[in-house]
Amino acid sequence: MFAVLVGCAASREGTGLEPAAVDSSPQDGDSPPLDAVADDGGEPARTADARPSATTACGPEGTLLHVASDVDVCLPKTVCTAETCPPPLGRCVDGVCQFRGEYKGLATLPEAWATYYCTLSTGGCHGVTQLAFPEDNAAAISKRLGLPLCEGASGSGPCVGIAASSPTVVGNSQQAIDPKTGAPVAKWGLGLTEASGVCYEVTGPGGTAIVALTDRCGGYCRCKGSGFMECGPCVSAPDMEPNCACVGSAPGVSAACCGRGCAEEKADCDWCASNNHPHFDLDTGAFNHVCGADSKNGSCRIHRVRPSSCLPPNPAWPPGAASCKAGSFQCDDGPSPHHAQVPGTKCCCNWDLTPKPDGSCG
Repeated sequence: MFAVLVGCAASREGTGLEPAAVDSSPQDGDSPPLDAVADDGGEPARTADARPSATTACGPEGTLLHVASDVDVCLPKTVCTAETCPPPLGRCVDGVCQFRGEYKGLATLPEAWATYYCTLSTGGCHGVTQLAFPEDNAAAISKRLGLPLCEGASGSGPCVGIAASSPTVVGNSQQAIDPKTGAPVAKWGLGLTEASGVCYEVTGPGGTAIVALTDRCGGYCRCKGSGFMECGPCVSAPDMEPNCACVGSAPGVSAACCGRGCAEEKADCDWCASNNHPHFDLDTGAFNHVCGADSKNGSCRIHRVRPSSCLPPNPAWPPGAASCKAGSFQCDDGPSPHHAQVPGTKCCCNWDLTPKPDGSCG
């Protein structure tokens, strides 16, 4: 695992277990490309399916991408790197991802899917540095909207949860390197709810949940001679290559399809690094509610995705710049399981990271 990539939740799929009985701890991973997105200083490039954010709740700097009927997502401004434009599927040209072959970013497979990775009530969703913990943001949204949290909710009505998504929806990771400056991207995670104020209304075969983006969806890839692994170490690697796809097919990886609908299934097949469809890695309560009877499969297709405003954007975003260093967050109450305290500070490491001599975690 690696330090402070925007969360990088590890998706769980095809396990045959009921997610409600499984507390899957978040693990750092990665994910990448989408529709052509300009660098941090320019307007997001628009495709024929992209519509101005003025007609949506994408915020003043977001762009709406219409992927399919009833499936819309917001694209934040990003810096074009391997994480937002994987080398086998596209290439960065003047700060914009140019797709290769038939690859169309999120529109390659015009469907939305859900998996699960954490349980809110256990603190298992603390995958990335935030201004507030995911469960606190979920509680604030629950109160604001007058809806119950999905975890523990009864009935089929709408409820509130959290989700991780891929880099082109979440925004750059905190470890992404801006090729223009050689320094880490300053404005990272701009699609996260704390930064944008945007939540997603997702409806599946079981029901509807309003989910805050508080983390980053984990993908599987390889780079620098490694085997396939969660993509954290490959965020800015020029040879980053996503593994076989879990859902549908993305040009460049379809020949090695090893997930749902493929001839074989592997634990390290990719939901997010190829970024070939809108993906939502949910907390277990939201997953069970949205997927209903399909939750036993470990994944389900989402019928409707719609962005909406759920919290005021926090002007203090991004966190950690003034105090806690990379891979850590402020923890005034001290350390907790899986979150080691950085010696001499009120900072704790992200999930299962270790304090380094310079005060960061890795």
